[in-house]
Amino acid sequence: MKRCLRNGSGVNEDRISDLPEALLLQILSLLPVKDVVSTSVLSKPWRSLWKLVPKLNFDYENFQSEHETYSEIVCKLLLSNKAPVLESLHLDFKVGKCRAVDVGMWIGIAYARHVRDLALHVISEKRSFTFPTSLYNCETLESLTLTSWVLVDVPSQVCLKSLRTLRLDYVDYKDDETFINLLSGCPNLENLVLYQELPDMETCTIAVPSLQRLTVVDANDAQGHGGYVINAPSLKYLKIYGFKALEFCLIENAPELVEATIMNVSKIINEKLLESLTSVKRLSLALSPLEIKFPTGSIFYQLVSLELYTDKAEWWNLLVLMLDSSPILQVLKLIGKWSGENNHLAIRNWDQPKNVPGCLLFHLETFMWKGCTKLGEDEKEVVKYILRNSNRLKRATFSRIIYEENNSQDMVENLEMVEELESVVRASNSCQLLFECNLYTLRR
Repeated sequence: MKRCLRNGSGVNEDRISDLPEALLLQILSLLPVKDVVSTSVLSKPWRSLWKLVPKLNFDYENFQSEHETYSEIVCKLLLSNKAPVLESLHLDFKVGKCRAVDVGMWIGIAYARHVRDLALHVISEKRSFTFPTSLYNCETLESLTLTSWVLVDVPSQVCLKSLRTLRLDYVDYKDDETFINLLSGCPNLENLVLYQELPDMETCTIAVPSLQRLTVVDANDAQGHGGYVINAPSLKYLKIYGFKALEFCLIENAPELVEATIMNVSKIINEKLLESLTSVKRLSLALSPLEIKFPTGSIFYQLVSLELYTDKAEWWNLLVLMLDSSPILQVLKLIGKWSGENNHLAIRNWDQPKNVPGCLLFHLETFMWKGCTKLGEDEKEVVKYILRNSNRLKRATFSRIIYEENNSQDMVENLEMVEELESVVRASNSCQLLFECNLYTLRR
């Protein structure tokens, strides 16, 4: 409600209510349920509008009442909702404060309303919560998210035939077969996101013929325990983070893969992981050649864009291997570290290749180093080598952070780097050198 003045007199003007109902519902869908319900006191047209909101977000901490339990409030508001279709229900609850039968009732109401997006977050200090088996049977559900303190114990028959997106954040599984049964009941699954610690399973098998996007973040600290097997013939986009101490990661079948990100994977000593990525067009790597074995003789025939993180020991040796193995590479992007603290991890210095990789001679057009702060001598030599040997390079961009508290010193270092790189004789006469600085402060 907005009050404005016209010709000196006070006039009540409700501009929001004049908006189309569809737009109002869209705005209300962005708010927590408690705030949505409170709009009913604004004016008469708003008294029933909140009941038509198609997206509901229940926050346990915001629903503390002396007169009603959280379970009663959720149930009442779900039954009051009159939207033609319940598009989305996001709900968190605390174990010990909500009974399993109540949660089952919420799920039943949502499924009866043909809910499309369901997100359930369990709050608990000690024990996991097991959902009723009815959770795993719904014909209309398109997106399901289960977060923390959940024990996944699915029935032998899972039916989520419309499910396109599944996200499981730090949930526990009864056994390996439980996870397999869950995925097998999602015949049209396209996007799978896993945040977990593998010790719950010896082997995590991801076998989904329809899967197109897969993200796996594993924070497992166990030594050489378990691993992943991925069989996804339709997979196009893959992201893997963590895997610092797993025994294996096998990508058995992913011929359609076009983009992959592999971050902080170490101690997987076989070369199968990288070897299975040779069909990709875009690749991002944060790996140390000291911790992962590079596949001998593998060629990335279709790779046109490579992103490499430079905070790993001897990352330049991995760069050389990738340049030699990527004959049509056009874009090379290096992602720098905040400082040079990891340079001491290197055992061997940069060693210029005896033969110039073909991608530098004939294809590389764009080179970028983001965060090139405090470059060591080896890193400077890498840059110079690329500039001296990239015949078709059109643009080389260098960006770094300058701290407000250390402005003068950082500016001097940046100027020295600019002068040093500009003095390099470039193989490409048309190559432009661009230098960018971003100012940050450490003060809060």
